[in-house]
Formats: sequence, structure tokens, C-alpha cells
Amino acid sequence: MAGHPLNIGIITYHAAYNYGSVLQAYATQTKLADMGHNVTMVDYRSEEGKRYYERLYFRGQGLKSTLADLTMLPVAGKRKLRMKRFEQFIHTNLQLSAKQYRAPEELNELAETFDVAVSGSDQIINKHSNELARVDWEYMDPYLLKWARCRKISYASSPATMTDEELDHIGPALARFDALSARERSACARLERVSGQHVEHVCDPTLLLTADEWVKHVPACRKTVVGDEPYLLFYSLLRPKRAMGVFNQLKELSKRIGMRVAVLTPMAGNAPNCAELINVLEAGPEEFLSLMRHAQAVLTDSYHGTLFSINFHKTFWVYTEGTKEHELGTRRGQVLQELGLTDRIVTDFTQISSDEVKSGIAIDYSAGADVALQSMRDHSIAYLKKSVAYQEN
Repeated sequence: MAGHPLNIGIITYHAAYNYGSVLQAYATQTKLADMGHNVTMVDYRSEEGKRYYERLYFRGQGLKSTLADLTMLPVAGKRKLRMKRFEQFIHTNLQLSAKQYRAPEELNELAETFDVAVSGSDQIINKHSNELARVDWEYMDPYLLKWARCRKISYASSPATMTDEELDHIGPALARFDALSARERSACARLERVSGQHVEHVCDPTLLLTADEWVKHVPACRKTVVGDEPYLLFYSLLRPKRAMGVFNQLKELSKRIGMRVAVLTPMAGNAPNCAELINVLEAGPEEFLSLMRHAQAVLTDSYHGTLFSINFHKTFWVYTEGTKEHELGTRRGQVLQELGLTDRIVTDFTQISSDEVKSGIAIDYSAGADVALQSMRDHSIAYLKKSVAYQEN
């Protein structure tokens, strides 16, 4: 009957050692559980995904990737602690299925398990994602819910860099979903073309929870990670090749703003040991939330770094090595446009105001961003409620 708790299975990149991936999975689970449903996170970890995330070195991605990994030998201890903290968060906070699945066909045993299967969020329908780029198309089948014999919905799944021809490959599977949504507005029309269905534009799951809800559900983010001194958080997905130049710029920025910079660069973790920078590479999901919450200001080139900065009402800047016009076309830029925050885009660290950093209150979120964000959140929650609990008359 309508209104009764449903058994819901979620499948997404829940076990990637990536803050956005794990926290979006947690947020989706939390919001559905808050609606009164029984939620299970399908513990699907393909061999390719496990190799990419659980190996520090020699992950089978070619010579350049291996050499980049080897540059981080001095911080191997921090990387191992980071991995441990991710696993602790995953096993403590996600309602994992009793069994872990490695191959697509193994999920067939779950065919009759759930009332509703939810696919997403993250880049689970992007053939170029870390988990899918070097394997056959069949490894995307679990995310396309080919195993499920129940109501199928997607939440905020992203095709990212998929070409139109590649999207044609998954169109028939998407057409069998009962409800489709995407987190980038630009993806909606592309997915509508291949599926023949309406695709709702919704927010990333991390925005389904307010800042207060994040603090309530993950109490560890109340703690400070780097002590009581004020700091600017630099969270970036930059690679080792350009890291040293950026680290030198951060040293100069630290001197100019009069506070240290906490450096979180998972892909270029060997930050210099100096007075200006604090390497916080060992941060797991809980520590990431703490760093975000307590930062005086945030500088990031990350999509989820941008979203959490906004959610936690931080003074923040989005750094791009391209032009501002190009940035507006990215998924970060699309969110900034919708919330009226495009002035936070910078192309050079010298554009960061030391006065704004020190004040920590450079952005008046009440002037419009909060209203737009809450509208986006309400719309997305309504989509989830309607799509999950829909009953045939």
C-alpha cells in the first residue's frame, strides 16, 4: 500500500576513495531512510574499481600514471591512513548488502530483493570513469539496473564526457527505467534523446542534506583537524605534473593572507613540508567534512569542493586554469550560475582578496543563493519521493 516503508536498493560508486563519491552515496541513503524506507547499499565493487582504489601503485593505467603515483612515495603512510579512514566510514555509515559483488552477473541474485532500485548518483553511466574506462560495457550493466525486477529509478546520474554515439549504446537500458534524472542540466536533453523519456534535473545528493543535517548525521565533522589556528583549505584534484608550481603559489598566498593553507590534493599528495602549508592528505570523509566546516575560507577546483563550500556557507573561490567563460560551461560553473555565485571564479591566486579571507564573511548567502539552493533541494526531494513511492492505481 502507498505510504508503507519500501525496501530500496541503491547502487552507485559508494566505495571509491573519493570524498564526493562516498558522501553522495551516504546522502542518498540518509535522505531515503529519513523518508521512512528500508535502504540497502548494494556492495558492488568490480575488480577494476578495487584495483584502482585499493592499490597505491601499479594500477594498470600506463607508465605516466605509475610515475605520478611513484612521486607520492614520501607520503605512502598518509595515503594508507586515508584508505583506512575511507573503509571505516563506508563500513560504519553505509547500510551495505550482506554480500559483496565483483562481477555484473552476480547481482542477478538480487533480482527479487527490492521494491525499488535506485541508480546513482555520480558518473556511473560514464564509460570513461575510473571504474569503467578499461573494461567491457557489461560492467556498466549493474548501474543500468539490468539485474533488477522492480521499479527502477535513477538519481542524478551523470554521463559526463560520454559522446552521443556512446550514449546511444545505453539508450535502450535507460528507456526501461521508470524515472530518470541527471545532476547536470546539460545532460538532461542528451539523456532524453537516447531514452525517449523525460529526464528531471536534480541536485547532487550532497546538497539534499543541509549543513546542519551533515553535522547531525556525521558528528565527527564537529571536530577540528588542524588545531585552533585559522586556515584556508585548498582542496584540489591537480596532478603531480603541475603541483609544484601551484604549491609555490599557495606559499605566497599564505604569506599574503597571514594564515596557513591546509592542502588536500589526493592525486598530487606530496605537498612541501614548510611553515606555510599543512598536508592533510590522510583525511577520510569525516576529516574532509571537518576541514570544510572549520576552514576560514576555501579554494578549490573540485565539483564537490564547490558544493560543500556553498552548503557550509564558506567564503570560497573556484580556481580554473582556463577562462571564466569556459568554466561557466562546466558542472561547477552550472551550479554557480544557478545560485548566482559566478563572481567566485578566479583564474589566478592573486585575485583572492586577503580581506575576504580574514573576514570569512565575504558572501551574503541570504541575498539569493540560499533561496535558490533550497528551491533546488525541495524540487529534488520531491522527485525522489514521487519516483520511489509511486504506486499504480
